[in-house]
Amino acid sequence: MKFIPLHTTNTAIVYKNSLCSLASLLVVVFIALSVMLPVLLVSLLSPYSGISESRVLYEQPNVQFKYQYVFVASLATNEASSSPGFVACSSFGNFNARTQNYSGNCEASKYWTQDLDRDTVTDRLHFRLELSELPADLTKFDLLLFFEAQLRHKCVLTPPAVLAHQLQLPQSARMQNGHILLKGELKLKQYVEFTCPFPGRNIQTHFRQVQLDSNSSHANIAQYKMESLLGQVKANPAYFQLVVQETYFKPTAPRLEPGLIIELEVDVLQVPARYHLSIWERLGQFWLYFASFFGISFYIMNKLKDFLFGRHIIRSWEIIPWKKLY
Repeated sequence: MKFIPLHTTNTAIVYKNSLCSLASLLVVVFIALSVMLPVLLVSLLSPYSGISESRVLYEQPNVQFKYQYVFVASLATNEASSSPGFVACSSFGNFNARTQNYSGNCEASKYWTQDLDRDTVTDRLHFRLELSELPADLTKFDLLLFFEAQLRHKCVLTPPAVLAHQLQLPQSARMQNGHILLKGELKLKQYVEFTCPFPGRNIQTHFRQVQLDSNSSHANIAQYKMESLLGQVKANPAYFQLVVQETYFKPTAPRLEPGLIIELEVDVLQVPARYHLSIWERLGQFWLYFASFFGISFYIMNKLKDFLFGRHIIRSWEIIPWKKLY
């Protein structure tokens, strides 16, 4: 109802309305467009607005050493030498029983951690292996360390963590006595997104840990090879691995510092992990973007509707003066 001055007398003009009128249909169309346009914009812009089925979260894993390791080194040999061709050390009794003739140079192993920011989470870990003076120059070695690493941001996940490194020493760095220092980082290798339980679906990503038949006297020693162990590790949706970035060689005089020390220093930093978003998280993201687009869309549609009716581009069927109603 609208009041307009007419010969100094206010007259009420009533617009006849009908559900099947063009004006009513146009209002319904504008309301539908106010809702559908934001949905369309969110769907089209989803690759760029962050609305997807996965999200990358950074988390520092909680790492603990299992006190299990395997070390196998190759030595330089010649026809005149009677020394064995390699040295083997490990924490597995079955492996040591099979390689006891080659473990005479293994003296001690040591492991310690550092909490640099004092938040009760390990920031750096060290592993040190001490060998007596070798009978020949060290040419290469394989080192495997077994850890437990947990991610707890959305749910408890334990990807297998077997830190393996194979080093081929250059000709100039081959030694019988000295110190070899390896510095690296703990990295997460991920193939698919992690899935955590949420209301309505109780599904979680599972991992197959490395299986070693270490208590059996008939266990095959081939299971301790790096290829076999890493094959089990890589048959998982994700796993932790060692990435060595720096290697230092320091030969020493046998009389001053006899023996060979191999030390590994690993930084445990935040790693990016991809998580599969639940339906509730995706709805929350959708409504956040939908609300911002809906405000703009509703404002534009309302202004357009006012323009069409204000300029009488679209009218009602009939205009009935106020006096004819009585």
